[in-house]
Amino acid sequence: MVWLKFLHIVGATVWLGGGSTLILVGIRARRSSDPNALREFARVVPYVGMRLLGPAWIVVLITGVWMVLVSAAWKFSQLWVLLALGLFALAFLVGAVYMSRVGTQLQRMVGSSQGSDGAALVRRWLLGYGLVMVALLVAVWDMVFKPGS
Repeated sequence: MVWLKFLHIVGATVWLGGGSTLILVGIRARRSSDPNALREFARVVPYVGMRLLGPAWIVVLITGVWMVLVSAAWKFSQLWVLLALGLFALAFLVGAVYMSRVGTQLQRMVGSSQGSDGAALVRRWLLGYGLVMVALLVAVWDMVFKPGS
């Protein structure tokens, strides 16, 4: 169980840290006067997402569910576990529905020679991933304080 908890915490740390870094890079790109900064951000997001954030959320989900299954003290009916699963689902849905659409538009911007409003796309990305980060931070609070247990 200790190793599962360790992996769960590492996964959450990577997910939060990677997301925080991307948000900072996105803010910098949006404020830059160099139009290539927006295109580079649009290239970095899927690269980091597939290689860092995706594996991190998979580790968080698998180890979290596994810990509840093997623990005598934790149950899927407990409020803090339900909150954690709900927050995970919210983060996943925002990512799958909203962020994937914005990401597709960012990729089109990279491949397009026409001037598109890259700053607006990056702003939309920042808004969506900001929501994901809030959900993750509330989930961390939930893991620490375990309300209802």
